[in-house]
Amino acid sequence: MLITHPTLLRDDDTAAVIESRMRSVAHALGAAPADRTLPDVGERIAVHNDVVLVRLDGTPHLLTTHAGNWGRVITEIGHVLLAVGLDPLSPAAVGPEVDEYLVASMNAGRLYFAAASVAASARHIQIEAHP
Repeated sequence: MLITHPTLLRDDDTAAVIESRMRSVAHALGAAPADRTLPDVGERIAVHNDVVLVRLDGTPHLLTTHAGNWGRVITEIGHVLLAVGLDPLSPAAVGPEVDEYLVASMNAGRLYFAAASVAASARHIQIEAHP
């Protein structure tokens, strides 16, 4: 699952602000830079009502996306590789543009990764209270 910030949405969405947000997301997922050992961050993903839910540490919020067939596949496999990109990427990006983003981000050390398990139900991914 590739997690990126959408392209600039507001006037205050500078490159530095976006990078800071995405570093916070990577931290909340327990993700590490690609040159380190891939961390196993445990059960933090569930599929509920055709929505993939991803738990973030230290916040009551979840990342969500439409599950579609992918939701069935990850439930059967039981594991997901989470990749967090520090740079924005258009939500409409597909194929070659995503490949180009991944290669450039990897070469620049701007991708963070974690291995997550898929829980049997949304009740099994604990949502932490915001500190």
